Amino acid sequence: MVDNPYKIAGNILSASLESDYNFRSVDLYGSSVRGKEDSLCSEFHLENESGTGDIAMYQIFPGMELVYNDMHMEYCNKAQSPRFGLIEINYCREGRCECAFGEYSYCYMASGNLSICSLQGKSHTSSFPTSHYHGITVIINLTQITDEMKRILELLSIDLTRISKFTEKQDFYMVRASENVRHIFSELYTVQNHIKSSYIRIKILELLLILSETDFDADKKKCVYFSKEQRDCVLKIHDFVVEHITEHYTIEELAEQFKISPTAMKNCFRGIYGVPIYTYCRTYRLQIAEKLLREGQLSVAEIAAKIGYINPNKFTSAFRTEYKMTPTEYKKNV
Repeated sequence: MVDNPYKIAGNILSASLESDYNFRSVDLYGSSVRGKEDSLCSEFHLENESGTGDIAMYQIFPGMELVYNDMHMEYCNKAQSPRFGLIEINYCREGRCECAFGEYSYCYMASGNLSICSLQGKSHTSSFPTSHYHGITVIINLTQITDEMKRILELLSIDLTRISKFTEKQDFYMVRASENVRHIFSELYTVQNHIKSSYIRIKILELLLILSETDFDADKKKCVYFSKEQRDCVLKIHDFVVEHITEHYTIEELAEQFKISPTAMKNCFRGIYGVPIYTYCRTYRLQIAEKLLREGQLSVAEIAAKIGYINPNKFTSAFRTEYKMTPTEYKKNV
């Protein structure tokens, strides 16, 4: 006798709402989390010395959770221990996320990247070098997938075993998300609240079906890894140029001062922060200028000098390019 499919579906949904698991995705975010869990959506606030963040966690099915991440902090958890049987899927909507595996390998997610990894047997931490990251995380706990859920996944041709085997072959897979995958995640940001929980379930099943057919070895983006030595050196260079933002240094001068090759410095800086060092410094200067214009205490010429522009006309041109108006126009409108 074939089981009633409506009864099976009901059992699965009840299990996802009522089960008292000994692990939740929120455990991955560290000790700075404040909030409480709910049967449908649990909202948490994160705060530490590096900034703040907010997450919204949905229990999708037994052993599956989805988390919306809005991070304005440099890190949320520096001591994430290995987790047996966990697969983590991340989609970066905007910003950058540093992914560290072990003590010596670092790579960086950018807007539109999809990553998949196993948290089993690996030290895995994530931080946000620009203090800005918005994205979605799907956590699959293979040890908590019920037999009924496995039957449903099998009927839908979703192969978690295949996905899991890929994650065991390599620390970290990162690909440029296909149009189908980007579409799934974009819709997860626009769905109406009153159908959100049900809609998320449908879309995650769709995502897992696509991933079941993905050839990660063929389609994977070649992850550019940086050594700990390179990464730590570039972080020092970043802090130095920010502290001396009114000064202008050449690539060669910085490379010589910090004992790193110019090519390695340029590649690693762009890998971490998403833009060349000169672009980063220009944007940083203009952000300071924008703040000073809003405060309204200094003239345009004084602000230009304060952020290292000897020629006020060059400052005006750069500001117009960034903010689509001149500093004088901006000052009048704030």
